[in-house]
Amino acid sequence: MFRKLSPFFALFLILGAAGPLAAAGLRFELGFGWTLVAPRLNATYVNQYVPPFIPQDRFVAGSVTQTVQFNGKTSYGFNGFFNLFFSENIGIQVLADYHRPGIGGDNAPYEGQVQFLDYNDAVQTQDLSSPWPNSAGNLAETTFSFNALARFRLTDNLDLGVSAGPTIFNFEGKAGYIGYTELELVLGQLEYTLTGTTYQTVVALDPQTTYGFNLGVEAAYEIMRHVILALDLRWYEGPSADVQMHIVEDDIYPVPVQQIEQTIGLGLLTIDPSYMRVGLAIRFIF
Repeated sequence: MFRKLSPFFALFLILGAAGPLAAAGLRFELGFGWTLVAPRLNATYVNQYVPPFIPQDRFVAGSVTQTVQFNGKTSYGFNGFFNLFFSENIGIQVLADYHRPGIGGDNAPYEGQVQFLDYNDAVQTQDLSSPWPNSAGNLAETTFSFNALARFRLTDNLDLGVSAGPTIFNFEGKAGYIGYTELELVLGQLEYTLTGTTYQTVVALDPQTTYGFNLGVEAAYEIMRHVILALDLRWYEGPSADVQMHIVEDDIYPVPVQQIEQTIGLGLLTIDPSYMRVGLAIRFIF
């Protein structure tokens, strides 16, 4: 929790300097707002492995192949900011954003094939196929930006602002579903019957930090003395990161999750933290 909200803690520390800044005669602004976020997340993971088979001496060959889509959904968020002006039009901005977009994605059926020896030691081939649910989950993301800010007066009550600067991206999340199948050949009366169970695993995405930049434009209207209503459009660009996945513990699994991860060769998912957002904010001039 502290890792996700650390940019806001840093912003609050900056806000604590508001009193000395006012005493020094510098003009500053404090504000907060609500955002509509369009994430760029569009990741694909290929899950391919040999499913466990019991008894092993009847197993000939087999494989499972699955492609899972992880796409970010438009979501709401919030932000806080601090603007400090050294002249009428030029200043700096400290900006923190938080949002947690959902994850979706349409997936093809979960498919595979297995070959095994029947009761007469003849090789039998059986296809494995089952429909697969849409992806689900969320990606919690916090960004912390330090911007240069320029503002231009259009009318007595209306300003246009432009700001840009470096951004720290911090994100983590959970997503599903990645398949895991165990197969068993059960001996009946002079024949074997193939049975099995397929599990829809949920994976955790390890916390990751990357560095990029942001650029935004803002229209601000003074609704009353020292109170501003602002609408802004901002673009955040950060490099993609390869994030390690880990299966979330669940009592339904017949073996430890570490064994499942090793069996399916659970690897990395490439996450793009970039996004675009529209924000509506209230700021106060001091």
